Amino acid sequence: MGFIRSFDCSKIDKLSGANAELFVRLKKDIYAGLVFPAVRIGEVHFYYKGGCLYKFNGSSYVRDKKYESYSEGTDGMDEYEKAKRQNENRYKNTDGSAKERQLLDRLNSHTFDRGSKTKTVVLDIEIQLNGTVGGNKKCDMVLLNTETRQIMFVEGKVFSDNRVNRAVGYSPEVIEQVNIYTAGIAEQAQNIAMQYAEHIHIINSVFGTAYEPNNSLLTTAKLLVYETPKKLNDNGRHTIESINAELGAENVMWVPSGEEPGIDEIWDSLAKGYKCK
Repeated sequence: MGFIRSFDCSKIDKLSGANAELFVRLKKDIYAGLVFPAVRIGEVHFYYKGGCLYKFNGSSYVRDKKYESYSEGTDGMDEYEKAKRQNENRYKNTDGSAKERQLLDRLNSHTFDRGSKTKTVVLDIEIQLNGTVGGNKKCDMVLLNTETRQIMFVEGKVFSDNRVNRAVGYSPEVIEQVNIYTAGIAEQAQNIAMQYAEHIHIINSVFGTAYEPNNSLLTTAKLLVYETPKKLNDNGRHTIESINAELGAENVMWVPSGEEPGIDEIWDSLAKGYKCK
């Protein structure tokens, strides 16, 4: 299938026409940085707290019924607030991914905030490349630098994730994960840049942004690791040394525990690699 970002512009009016009240509420939360819209193949997906809140398929809004089993604490809520609470309940956990998602979600707030002063925004999240290399794996986010007009794929993790922090003698799983993304990007580099140009045209039309659609692509996927201990044990040192050696220290940002860099700082730390012409 390959990487595709498409939505029939003749159906933009149907986003409101299919359910005007819902679209108004989604847009309010989008501009507030709470909900993130992402263009897919003929659809727009609206993400909230780690999962898809609604999908617009070109004619109507749909929601995955699996969320209905996460209705704790939703009594008295209207359908929209109930849907949001179900997402929150679904993605609450204790294995670190909730913390990861919380930190990454805060980066999304710049994209549709008309008052934002950052040069970097999140362009896309939960990205499947759909190529022959790692087609069904999801990378956390794509960043866009509006000044240099470059696009970067970034995988986010917390240090305590067992795919990152491994005992001496074991290789961190995240190394293979990021290398697969890099191989998948290389396989479709020119197409990815072209598809994101279309993606930007669509979000500009629907949400009133004015991003430049023609951008170059950094062809190396990057790794962002939050909550890195300030005092490392042997396993922690092994983890950092292994990942830096395999991915290249210039492609990894280790964020110390308790710190939360801004989106421009993240870009500046990771913005090395080769551009796809």
